[in-house]
Amino acid sequence: MTYVAVTPAAPQTQARISDSNSLEPASVVTIHKQVQEVDLLLTVTDRRNRFVRDLTSSDFVIRDNGELPKQITYFQSRADLPLRIAVVIDTSYSVEQSFSFEQKTAAMFLKQVLRPNLDLALIITFNSQVQVAQPATNDTELLSRGIHGLRLGGRTAIYDAVSAASMELERINDVQLSRRVIVLITDGEDNDSHVDINQAIETAQRNASPVYVIFTSEFADSSGADSPYAAMKALSETTGGNLLHASFPSDLNHAFSNIQKELRSQYAIGYTPVDAVPDGSFHSLSVVGPKNLRIHCRKGYFAK
Repeated sequence: MTYVAVTPAAPQTQARISDSNSLEPASVVTIHKQVQEVDLLLTVTDRRNRFVRDLTSSDFVIRDNGELPKQITYFQSRADLPLRIAVVIDTSYSVEQSFSFEQKTAAMFLKQVLRPNLDLALIITFNSQVQVAQPATNDTELLSRGIHGLRLGGRTAIYDAVSAASMELERINDVQLSRRVIVLITDGEDNDSHVDINQAIETAQRNASPVYVIFTSEFADSSGADSPYAAMKALSETTGGNLLHASFPSDLNHAFSNIQKELRSQYAIGYTPVDAVPDGSFHSLSVVGPKNLRIHCRKGYFAK
């Protein structure tokens, strides 16, 4: 798979980012990562889909390949960690009807969610090709220009774009623990990728990048096993993200708002697994909490 990095000329308002793409640390809780430690982000909701924010580490039972962790190394409620967001925007002809509103709401979302000198975002666009329209920055004006400069055309390579976004997020060198997140805006109909959905999921899992899909198809209720809806549901849930429906342009504000709330309502847990060998093998994950609560988290990771 290949993709093209398009780097706009940087004006004087460019955020202070070093050559290694690392952002200057701000006054947040610093978590010192231990060797062979697993970082896990959880979102908990009740029956009415409201976020639950008052749990403690003792409320969760984690199983890594079926075994309890050797040690819980840290726990932080609300997970107020630095964000690294890749906004991945479908620019194929199939999204023409809602495209201008997608651009507007995506730019607004980043302006609301990014905190100065703490968070970073980048813009990736895709049709038949994948391009980095704006490299990682915390300058919301640059991000907005990158979004509004996008043009429609071509077919749809969703899985190539997700894989590229995961790798771009991995390239950001952080001095402290951060959250990598992919926000994918698409109608879900892939017809031109070089990798399949399983490969895209694996790349996201290897780079600990949950995928939040804003699903813009008018057929959002389709439940066939081979439908775009089923594919986007699998992509989001397996990586620890979420699937949000935006069948009409008016739904986009609500979808972005939900993502913003979720990112500010998470728990961060670090633990050492019993089998802590960084051999690249896949570890399945399950997390159980209090009765009647739903826990959203990734389904596994690759030991490294």
